[in-house]
Amino acid sequence: MAPRRAEDIPLKRVAALGCRLPSRLPAGEILKDITQNLWRLGDSIGCGGFGDVYLASSDIHKPVGPNAKYVIKIEPHNNGPLFVEMNFYIRAARKSIIENWCKAQNLRQVGIPSYEGSGSHIYEGERYRFLVMPRYGIDVGKVFVSNGRKLSNKLINSLAIQMLYALEYIHSQGYAHSDVKGSNILLKKNNQEYRTEIEKTQAFLVDFGLAYRYRTSNGVHKPFVHDERRAHEGTLEFTSRDAHHGTHSRRGDLETLGYNLLQWLCGRLPWENENGGLSPSADPDEIHDKKENYLLNVDSFMKQCFKTKNAPENITNYMKYIANLKFESKPDYEYLRSLFRQDLSLESLFGNKMFFANENSSSIKNHKKPYLRERKPCRQVNGEVRITRNTQLIVEQQQKKESDFSWEAVLACHPDKLAKISAQLPSSPLTPPPSPPPPSLPTYAMLAILQRMKERQTGLVRQRTNSKSSDNELKAKWMTPAMEEVALLRKKSLEQLDANANKTKRLTRSRMAQLKQINSSSKRSLQVDGRNGFKKQKLY
Repeated sequence: MAPRRAEDIPLKRVAALGCRLPSRLPAGEILKDITQNLWRLGDSIGCGGFGDVYLASSDIHKPVGPNAKYVIKIEPHNNGPLFVEMNFYIRAARKSIIENWCKAQNLRQVGIPSYEGSGSHIYEGERYRFLVMPRYGIDVGKVFVSNGRKLSNKLINSLAIQMLYALEYIHSQGYAHSDVKGSNILLKKNNQEYRTEIEKTQAFLVDFGLAYRYRTSNGVHKPFVHDERRAHEGTLEFTSRDAHHGTHSRRGDLETLGYNLLQWLCGRLPWENENGGLSPSADPDEIHDKKENYLLNVDSFMKQCFKTKNAPENITNYMKYIANLKFESKPDYEYLRSLFRQDLSLESLFGNKMFFANENSSSIKNHKKPYLRERKPCRQVNGEVRITRNTQLIVEQQQKKESDFSWEAVLACHPDKLAKISAQLPSSPLTPPPSPPPPSLPTYAMLAILQRMKERQTGLVRQRTNSKSSDNELKAKWMTPAMEEVALLRKKSLEQLDANANKTKRLTRSRMAQLKQINSSSKRSLQVDGRNGFKKQKLY
């Protein structure tokens, strides 16, 4: 939830369910962010269900005055919302990213606060997480209540256009805000300045504690899955139908913004009390059912909201567009902004030149026409070719051939040519391409493989012509020639060992000594015989 102003702080702070509020930090406390920049705390100006908001300054040598340019949100380290918000600012709200996006859109600025700093701080043995943000003025929710729960049409149109730009930027970074409401939309000017030219004041969308990554790291939209843990997340009056199921999307943010616009125009929504708001005992499932039923018939929904007077055409068309938008479809932001450009000068908000470079863009004058042009879908020719001006004549000729169809001509055609002509449906990107069909006739390599497989199954092995019959008995069907030689040598050694074992007696120490004597005597006799033989050869 967005932090409330100082005058709205109750005497007793109430923590959100499952969270713990931090202790009050004294003015003058010095904080160091992750980039080693120092920040000095000032007075506390607000609190929420998760933490507190303080004035802050980058000049640590002077006390922080009431006109400080920065604020710091502080929460205990165990709380989750500020961690989510810090990750969003670091990933998607750095100054360079915002400036590059505005330059691509030819915009001077967009209503997203820039990342100034963040980090952790230890105070009295307890660890806190903090986030530094620019300071803005009053929030739209407070202006709505102070004006008798009504805003002017000019201000509503201005806020609608600015919030659509802010949401387009957030969605381009892969995030959904998930909690768009008046108390999370801050005006740039201070309380004394906003009353004179409030319609020209720039608005900023803040509080990204419920930011949701609707897109994966691969750029794929997450599927629609009911998640009971996150069901009815956000502010119940403005929660989208998708958020009631526990999931978030781009259309969910636009639907939430539409509920805010209706409340600003009518004073209250059909499911709210007479004085606005919801009772603490309100059933989220019942409110969800009402929203589903109302958006089935937008015209009756508008009659229920505006009672006796006619509903403005722009908000009716806006809600009809949201009701028909698919879960994963990219919205046409430029068309939605064009609905609220009536009698509104945008030069003070976005500069003198207005060009739109997004993929759904077109000139402002063209938006008086219906937002969807009537286009005939491209028909497929031979599975892949689209009908263009160059292929129009070919398509007409094929249509004439189809009208003169005859089975005799088809049967007379060559089968290979007929297979090429047959159209095939394009494969889905989520499924692998089909494997190619096998050839009509096996190749020589395939025949050789089939023959070898057949020989292995029947147990036939070709015998070498120079191999002996005794060797063939050793050959196994899976042995190579080298393996056959090793097996033969092993068999001979085993046979020799068996023969020696049968001839010799038990090998003992005495038997070993006898064998040594026999060996030594045999060697001497061989040497003597060799000498005598050599002498005899000399004599002869």
